[in-house]
Amino acid sequence: YGDGDGYGDGDGYGDGDGSLLSVTKVGECKVYDIDDVPTAIDNIKGNVAKCRILQADMTWLPCYVVRIGDCFAHGETIHEAQRDAMQKHISSAPIEERLQMFKDRFPSADEKIPAKELFDWHNTLTGSCLMGRKQWCRDHNIDVDKDTFTVTEFIALTKDSYGGNNIKKLTDLYK
Repeated sequence: YGDGDGYGDGDGYGDGDGSLLSVTKVGECKVYDIDDVPTAIDNIKGNVAKCRILQADMTWLPCYVVRIGDCFAHGETIHEAQRDAMQKHISSAPIEERLQMFKDRFPSADEKIPAKELFDWHNTLTGSCLMGRKQWCRDHNIDVDKDTFTVTEFIALTKDSYGGNNIKKLTDLYK
C-alpha cells in the first residue's frame, strides 16, 4: 500500500489508490481484477482458469477461478471454485429460477434427501445465514449430517420459518 503512484524496477507497477487492485502488471505478468482480487491467469480451459492471487506481500498464491454465467469464484481447488461460482450464480437468479432449479435437482417430492443438501438449498432459496440455519436445526433436533427428509417434509418443516414465503412457493411446483 502507498500513494498509488510510481514505477518499480520491473517487479511491478500501477497507479490508483495504492491497493493491490491498482497493480496491472508484475514483471511480464498481467494482473486482472477478478471479484476485487488481483489475479494472474496462467491457463484457461472452458470456464476454468488456473491462476495466481497477488498477495499483500507481493507473493503469489496458486488458485483456480471458475466462471458460471456472469459469476466468478476463486478456489484452492477446481471443485471449490466451481461450487462457489455455482452458488453465486444461483443466488443471483430470480426466485422463480431458483425454485425451478430446486425442482430440477429434486424432481420427486417423496424421495429421501440428505438434510445437508436441503440445509444448503434453504440458503439458496431464502438467503438464510449459516448461523441461523444451524440454530434452527438445533432447535428442531435435526442432525444435518445424518438426517434425511423428503421435499414434502422439508416444506412442512420450514414453511413458517425464515424465508417461508419462498419455501411455500415450492408447494405449487410439486402438485
